[in-house]
Amino acid sequence: MKNLKLAKYNIKSSFKPIIIYYCILITVITCLAILNKFSAENNESSGIEFSSMIFLFVIGLNFFKENFHFTQANNISRADYLKSVVIAILPIALVMSILDVIINRVFNLSMVCPTFYDMTYAPGFINDINKRVWIQSNSIGTLSRTVTFLFASYIVVFALGLLITMIYYKCNKIMRILVSLSPIVIIAIGGIIFEGSSKFENNVVDFFMNIFGLNTFNSYMAVMTLICLFIILMTFVYMLVRKAVVKRT
Repeated sequence: MKNLKLAKYNIKSSFKPIIIYYCILITVITCLAILNKFSAENNESSGIEFSSMIFLFVIGLNFFKENFHFTQANNISRADYLKSVVIAILPIALVMSILDVIINRVFNLSMVCPTFYDMTYAPGFINDINKRVWIQSNSIGTLSRTVTFLFASYIVVFALGLLITMIYYKCNKIMRILVSLSPIVIIAIGGIIFEGSSKFENNVVDFFMNIFGLNTFNSYMAVMTLICLFIILMTFVYMLVRKAVVKRT
């Protein structure tokens, strides 16, 4: 019961920023649609759900400290805290996925706006992109695959944001700087390795193509991979949160 009550509290606390976000998103999309209507050219937009990914990443970054302090002040265990986080993010991500698909379909009435799913897993879009004759599918299969793909993507970016804020919470100032610089170092080392070994680069590319189903246009393969990634990220979060202490500053 504690898990559900705390999850309900987390969901309610997220209502206001979600409403504000969608108000801004719909306003921007409406302006784009109006501009396209009076434009001499047929403009295109794509991947508006990327903004939702960024939003949920930011939500993840800001989801820990206040909620964690609240749970510790009310003698709620760290395990219950983590369970409530998972219970809260799942319906949030699902509802946002459905809303984003609905908004995308409405937006497509005024201008071409493929989703990230369309650009990645719709063979028709890939084949017709240069001909500009692509028509977005509204079949039940396409809609369900789009929603599940977005849902899996959303929970992963949220978990990544939560993990990053947990790492920063546990580190001192020097370690925070090192953590911030680590992606640059990893990218630089990866570039050197790829440049020195084309075979290794091809193997890495093939690996990611396979686990995300890009070769076969199988989005469900990507969904399974993303869910596994979400579980891994949340496992790391649990390892960090079980030893976290309340910081007053």
